[in-house]
Amino acid sequence: MKHQHDQKEKEIALFEEAQNHMEKFLKTNYKDVDNIHFSDDYYINPMGGITVEGHTNGDKEFEGLYDPGNKEILSYTVDAEPKEECKDELCTR
Repeated sequence: MKHQHDQKEKEIALFEEAQNHMEKFLKTNYKDVDNIHFSDDYYINPMGGITVEGHTNGDKEFEGLYDPGNKEILSYTVDAEPKEECKDELCTR
């Protein structure tokens, strides 16, 4: 029982870390991201990456795969316009 509780706490901590990185990723790379709402759902893949998803500004969807080992967003889908300086190459992952 304690092992399950400890595992769930680790998952929640990883989920929060992924959310923080995704928020920074969105605000750094995309225009007019005023508010971000994350879904409570997440998926941790066998390699340890975690997928987070949600909405920006109430209706624009996003999803990203966070790699905790490298502390970066690896793959993503974002319904928003990139900032001019981040169009050709991401400003941050």
